[in-house]
Amino acid sequence: MKVFSVFGVSLSGKTTTIEHIIAELKRRGYRVGSVKNIHFEKFTLDLEGSNTWRHKQAGSELVVARGLRETGILFPQKLGLDKILSYFDHDYVVVEGVADTVLPKILCAGETGEIESRLNDLVFLISGRISNQLSKYKNVPVLNPLRDIEKLVDLIEEKVTEKMPFVQGLDHCNACGSNCRDLVAGILKGERRREECVYVKNRVSLFIGQQEVKVNSSFVAGLRMLLDGLLAQQEYYNPGDEIKITIGKK
Repeated sequence: MKVFSVFGVSLSGKTTTIEHIIAELKRRGYRVGSVKNIHFEKFTLDLEGSNTWRHKQAGSELVVARGLRETGILFPQKLGLDKILSYFDHDYVVVEGVADTVLPKILCAGETGEIESRLNDLVFLISGRISNQLSKYKNVPVLNPLRDIEKLVDLIEEKVTEKMPFVQGLDHCNACGSNCRDLVAGILKGERRREECVYVKNRVSLFIGQQEVKVNSSFVAGLRMLLDGLLAQQEYYNPGDEIKITIGKK
């Protein structure tokens, strides 16, 4: 699954850019999901006095609203982005309004001042309202989501690889020789490879009896990190070593 972020200040053209990206990805046959980050302190999906609100007030820890055409799952807390993405099984997921990740990023802006304070080496493209004025900014391409949508999505296909196991990054890891952020920046420049991440290259096989069970990269990374922590005190173990575990029948 490939995930990227579209971020920028309000009224910079983020949602318009994302609408056209999603439509073009769908036109090309991809399955697409999206995440919208909302910064309004009082935002809630539930309405006070509704039946689901009453369930929550009574103490239900997870409320599901099941309608004829939609199903809403209402968690009573803010979920981390890695947890949210674990519910997706799509070709691409677009994340709007999240800057503090190690995801490849599209920066939307309305004027150059908004670019300068937010541009970093995870930004591979600039778009939004500023694309009516510029075609490039400091060697970063600027593309208009209305006029240049095919070129824009071509660049997404070129730059965005399968997501890293932890989109928030692991500051304490450095097993690849750098932190997660620098690894992703190197991948975007074509200087490094996703497979340098130890949580990517170390394949995990899970069998129940003789049947192999498919697991996603986040599960693999979490399991690997757990085992590395448990085995760290063993003098004969080095992080990244092959591990085999068999749990017999009761």
